[in-house]
Amino acid sequence: MKKHIIYLLVSGFALLSNMALTSCSDDDVADANDVLEVKSVLPTKVMEGQVITITGTGLEKATSVVFPGNVSVNNITKIGNGYISVITPAGVSAEGGTVTIEADGESAESVMTLTVGKPEPLRVAPLDKEIKINECVEVYGNDLEFITKAYFPGEDDKVIVVDASNFKRKATGSLYIYSPMGIKAGPAQVVLEDCSGKKYTLPEVTLSDEVAGGSEGGEGYASIWEGEYTTGWWWYLPASDLDLSAITPEAGQTIKFTFTHHDAPQTFCLCDGWWGDPFIREGGESRNNIVLAAGEDFLEFKISEGMATTMNGTETALIIGGDITITKIQIKTD
Repeated sequence: MKKHIIYLLVSGFALLSNMALTSCSDDDVADANDVLEVKSVLPTKVMEGQVITITGTGLEKATSVVFPGNVSVNNITKIGNGYISVITPAGVSAEGGTVTIEADGESAESVMTLTVGKPEPLRVAPLDKEIKINECVEVYGNDLEFITKAYFPGEDDKVIVVDASNFKRKATGSLYIYSPMGIKAGPAQVVLEDCSGKKYTLPEVTLSDEVAGGSEGGEGYASIWEGEYTTGWWWYLPASDLDLSAITPEAGQTIKFTFTHHDAPQTFCLCDGWWGDPFIREGGESRNNIVLAAGEDFLEFKISEGMATTMNGTETALIIGGDITITKIQIKTD
């Protein structure tokens, strides 16, 4: 009997100890989540008018974001647990620097530093031939990732606006813009606009109203899906919904996803029908999950073996996730 009582006392003590430890552990987690801390700032090269996303802890308390040059922004958008976004203000120091979050007497400084972009179109091509509809006006220069619109002269003195969804970005120093339908043939100066609203007039090129390639998505591309679908958490796109009449998907081909214009970073991820993870882009969160910067309205990468098998199947589906609206999927034909 005495042994039984001792056993019950020991068991009860152990249970109370575990409860106390669990309670302390939960409190520690809550305290950690409440500590004001900046973990990341994306992107790290910015300019006026650009949306940046800041991740960390305790950010729901943030009252202001202070940019290099002591420029403070109070209009903060809270987009989820540990995520806030703000629009880069005018007057950020050209030398760049860190970002500071302020919240009720507390402050936290980013480890990473911001640099300031300065778009500078320097050269345009081709100059030796006419540029047909669906062909590219090639622009070369510095920090061209901040260019968000292009203005072409149209018939009857109209201006045709091409947004970033019809740009092809190969690097920060090069930008290809597909010439749109309805342009006015002849010598023309295309005007670019960056995310701050500043405009740049390019050197003169010669435009043609002839159509090259015959594809709405640009020369050298076959469209396999068109519509407007917001992915939400997961979107199962059946292989049977793809139009493969003009091309058979093969591993190594370039696939292109086009999205609606977005003014804030958006997540995009892709799996094949077997939850495989095709490599999308260097620097992503993982092989198949990346964050598209504000204004980054299309994505190109190579088709994997798993994707090719899925797209050519009958009962499989591409599994697309994130929070972004897809308008077109194409495969490069040349």
